[in-house]
Amino acid sequence: MTPSEKKTGRVVPFDKDQRQRILSALGERGRKIPKVNEKTLLKYYRYLSTHLAFPYPARYPHSSPRWQAVANDFTVLGLLDPSHRQGGEYDGIFCKTMNGNYEVNLPLIELETSGDHPNHQLLEDYWYWFWNWR
Repeated sequence: MTPSEKKTGRVVPFDKDQRQRILSALGERGRKIPKVNEKTLLKYYRYLSTHLAFPYPARYPHSSPRWQAVANDFTVLGLLDPSHRQGGEYDGIFCKTMNGNYEVNLPLIELETSGDHPNHQLLEDYWYWFWNWR
């Protein structure tokens, strides 16, 4: 860890390409990646809404008593607009999913896709930004 990483608690993106993708997704031209807040979350939501291919398969890796009776495989149908107060800067962007016959809204950051899925890199960049800059 560099001194600035220790001071801020953030990890610098592992490559310049990822950094540029995140800045591009947020519509930023500067060198500094902005923090997660209502404004930047809405920017990322708009970017992902236009760049992700829906529907797509995802996995909810967490097991809890609430989900034990339900399979962990979901289909992500779309994103929910964070300006309508679904989620927020602490939970991030939520998405509408289907699990069998049940519609469930889940935080996008909680879902995983396979590494070979076309949405994978977009979702990894979002996850990295959301996790390290909130």
